[in-house]
Amino acid sequence: RTVEFVISDETRDRHGTIIPVRSWNIDSYNKNGIVGYMHDVYGGDVSNPDLILGRGEAFIEDNKLIGRVTFEPADINPLAEKIFKKVLHGTLKATSVGFRETVRGSWGKDDEAVNGKNPTYYFGAVELLEFSIVNIPSNPNALRRKIEDEAEADRVKELTEENQRLGAQIISQGREIDFLRKAVEHYKNKK
Repeated sequence: RTVEFVISDETRDRHGTIIPVRSWNIDSYNKNGIVGYMHDVYGGDVSNPDLILGRGEAFIEDNKLIGRVTFEPADINPLAEKIFKKVLHGTLKATSVGFRETVRGSWGKDDEAVNGKNPTYYFGAVELLEFSIVNIPSNPNALRRKIEDEAEADRVKELTEENQRLGAQIISQGREIDFLRKAVEHYKNKK
């Protein structure tokens, strides 16, 4: 039930911003890592604890910020189960970061200047607050990375196929037993 995502890299996002990987502070996040759906974890008018899908942790690897979520089980959070299944299916595969800037950044130079052809803001230091599974990410590279238990998922698929085969075999054997039972009944009645 654990899935990893690239949650940030140094790609210019759809808002015209870049968060340099060295700018991330993830210490506080890793003490209380949460993962939500569509950033709906801040309380708002109605607080629903099921909008927190699971425990999260973040780390930097290969100049990318990686987020790992362990989804809550279905018996305590049906929404988390639904989102987990959509992630496994590939319907949902994107993430987005919730953060606050702690040190002001700056605009790029030349074409990336605030009045340039491609204005780009480079964040200074930022603190990760949460990350969320989202329908459409701001960063186009913020996508599912791997499923830690892919081998387990493959095993579940194999077992499902084996269960279907065994189920068909049991049904067939049940029919044979019914036939034999009727045959025995028939011979008993002849005596």
